[in-house]
Amino acid sequence: MTLGQKIKKLRSEKGFTQKDLADQIHVAFQTISKWENDENEPDLATIRQMAKLFDCSIEYLVNEDAEQSKNEEVIDTIEANKLEEEKPQERAPQTIIIHQKDLPICAKCGKEIEEEDLVSEDVTKRERVGKITRSVSVGQTYYHRSCLYQVKKERERKAILLRAARASKAKKICFGWGIAAGLVALGIALAIFLNNQQYVHPGLGVLYSVLIGYGIFAMIYCILSGSYIASVFIWCARLTVRFPGIIFSWSLEGFVFLIAMKILFAILGFLIGLFALLFAVALSATLGGISFPFVLIHNNNNDYDDALFGN
Repeated sequence: MTLGQKIKKLRSEKGFTQKDLADQIHVAFQTISKWENDENEPDLATIRQMAKLFDCSIEYLVNEDAEQSKNEEVIDTIEANKLEEEKPQERAPQTIIIHQKDLPICAKCGKEIEEEDLVSEDVTKRERVGKITRSVSVGQTYYHRSCLYQVKKERERKAILLRAARASKAKKICFGWGIAAGLVALGIALAIFLNNQQYVHPGLGVLYSVLIGYGIFAMIYCILSGSYIASVFIWCARLTVRFPGIIFSWSLEGFVFLIAMKILFAILGFLIGLFALLFAVALSATLGGISFPFVLIHNNNNDYDDALFGN
C-alpha cells in the first residue's frame, strides 16, 4: 500500500474530510488530494504530525510493507535508511523520497504563496432552510495579500457597475410608463374639455388637461418607484361596501325579488368599486403631483433601490 493510499485510509477511518485534515496540519486541501493520489509526498515533519494525529507509527506510513501499529514508539525509518546507505557492503532495503511541503496556490495569479504572504477567504453559498436563507461556508480560497486586495477592488467596481445598470433600468421603467400614462390622460382630457367649450373655457381646458396629465404621470412614476403613493392607491381602490343579507319567501314572487335585489346589489357594487377606483386615481394623482419632486430626489440619491422593477 502506497503512502497516499495509507493517508486516505487513515483519514477515512478518523472520519476526516480532506479539508479537515488540511486544517489540522496547516496545509491546503489541494495538497491532501495530491498526496492521496501519489502525485506528491509530505515532508518528514508533516509525516510525524500525521502519525500522531492518526495514532500510528511513522514506519507504517513511510514503509509500504509495514503493518499498521497503534501507540508505539518507532525509530525514524528515514534516518535508519540513511545510515544503511552509508555502509558500502550493504544496500538499503528502500529509498524514500520525501518532497517539501506543497505551498497553497493563489486563486488569482496561480502562483505558490509563501506563508508570510498567505491570506484566505471563505467560500460561501446561499442555502434555504424553511423560510430562512443563510450563507454557509463550503471551503476556503487562498490568495497573496496583494492579489486579494485587487480581487476586492474588482468586486467593488463590478458592484458599482451593476448598481448603476439596475438604477438605469428602473429609471427607464418608471419614467417610461409614467410618461406614457400621462400622455394618454392628457389626450383624453383635451378631447373632453375641447369638445365641451360651452362649459369650460378652452384656455382653462388646456390648463386642466396639463394638470391631469402631470398628475397621472407623477402617480405612475411614484407607484413604480415604490413610494407611499402605491399604498394609498391600493387602500383606496379596495374600498367596498358589504350589503346586508336578503330575506325572501319561498314563492315565485320571493325568488323574483331575490334575483332583482342580487342584480341591484351587483350594479351598486360595480358603481361603488368604480367610484373607489376613480377616487384612488384622483387622490393618488394629487399626492403624486405634490410628492414627485421629493420622490425623484430620493430615487436619484438611492439609485432607485425602492423601485418595484429593475432590481
